[in-house]
Amino acid sequence: MVEASRGTGDFAVGAAQLGLSVAPGGAAVGASMASLWRNTNFIVDGKASAPGTGGGFELDADTAEGLYREAAALAQELDRQALEARRLRDTRPPADDPASVGFNNVGTHAFDAGAQHVAAEAEFYRGLALALGNALGLYQESDQQAGQDVIASGAGAESGGGFI
Repeated sequence: MVEASRGTGDFAVGAAQLGLSVAPGGAAVGASMASLWRNTNFIVDGKASAPGTGGGFELDADTAEGLYREAAALAQELDRQALEARRLRDTRPPADDPASVGFNNVGTHAFDAGAQHVAAEAEFYRGLALALGNALGLYQESDQQAGQDVIASGAGAESGGGFI
């Protein structure tokens, strides 16, 4: 299992990590797996990522950040594994006879199916990381605004605000 601390280290997941798979034949499956989380409401410390939709997953900020980091790290690891699985498709038959070539073709198709499956799993976790990252961004944005409001209201005559 990948630990949450092995993630990206910040809330912004790079475009390379969040891009959809372009694996031959696997893009459609990967895209649907990534979009699975698109309309999910994550409620981080009371702030909803999809206000008004109701339901969803309610998390504290630390748990949401840990899940985000773990999902991003899993997506990255699964991308690496999918690449390795795609490389297995390049396996050559030991001989140029019909039996060896036929058996190799079956193996090549199996490796291709495996690579597509692993790529779809990576998209699932990438979509989760994107959704959690967005929820955390919304949380941080509203948290920062609240902090600025408190500072401004406590500054007295300097800001025109008063104490809370």
